[in-house]
Amino acid sequence: MEFSEYYVAYFDVLGYKEKFKKSEDISKKLVEGIESSIEMMKKIVLIHNNAFYELTDEKLKFEYKIFSDNVLICYKNTENQLSELDIVSFLRLVATVQRVFFEGFHLIVRGGITKGPLYLTNDLVAGKALIDVVELENTAVYPRIVVDNCILNDLKPKIQHEFLNKFVETFYQDLLIKDTDGKSFLNYIIVYDAWVPFPKEGSQSESVESFEELLKLNKECRLRIPTYNPECLKEISVILRKHKDFVEKNINEFSQSSNDATKEASRLKTLKKYLWLASFHNKICEEMYDKPEFKIHLKSEFNEQTLVLM
Repeated sequence: MEFSEYYVAYFDVLGYKEKFKKSEDISKKLVEGIESSIEMMKKIVLIHNNAFYELTDEKLKFEYKIFSDNVLICYKNTENQLSELDIVSFLRLVATVQRVFFEGFHLIVRGGITKGPLYLTNDLVAGKALIDVVELENTAVYPRIVVDNCILNDLKPKIQHEFLNKFVETFYQDLLIKDTDGKSFLNYIIVYDAWVPFPKEGSQSESVESFEELLKLNKECRLRIPTYNPECLKEISVILRKHKDFVEKNINEFSQSSNDATKEASRLKTLKKYLWLASFHNKICEEMYDKPEFKIHLKSEFNEQTLVLM
């Protein structure tokens, strides 16, 4: 048995148990939504696994395991000239999968991303990385996928190079958000192919055609910062509207109090998760995409104290 170092993402669907208890019809719809999300996830993984093949002649291989509402996505750590970009690609993959779960089927998830030794075969997954990522998921509390500090450290170029630092920083600037508790988490309100990592000179949509060309540009000190395709903001507006409607609907639903003490405790816990989503939504509307028209306006009785989970 040989362990290798992997980047590991783990998440589960929130509200899974409660929905199964409600009715067979709701349970069936939930399972269908998870199945469809996973099928879409498989297609996304396939796209990622082939994304840089023409550029580097090496496929990025992302692997996954699924059990019930639990999803594990893994990427084996490899040392190469574009290793930081590989990590960003892994993070964008997980964020895209999280977006698919929400946008396609209104499934919100909670999880974590870390790295460590892992033994991974078709039949078995085991190792410290699995234990660590499950523990990280338990600390996430809110509907977010928390990124461990060890991942953030690996995003810092190992060779202090001004361009490389700026390149990596630019490429993930819409991907990571720092929460009020100091934890960094993924922004899933993204467009997967929004960034052109190696744009041609003067182009906002075309990338360099080969790894050899990339090395030549680097040698000539003519590498360019990644470009954000402005057309993607149209798609961002669409998903922001869907997200706003979804969060507002659930806040209204879980704002209705109950006389049952057990149900009331569960309701408040769920409500606070959607209030946290509203806070996250408004943050990216204002600070990331400059789309204040899509902000969620909460009732006056919801304050910072309301966001503290019991």
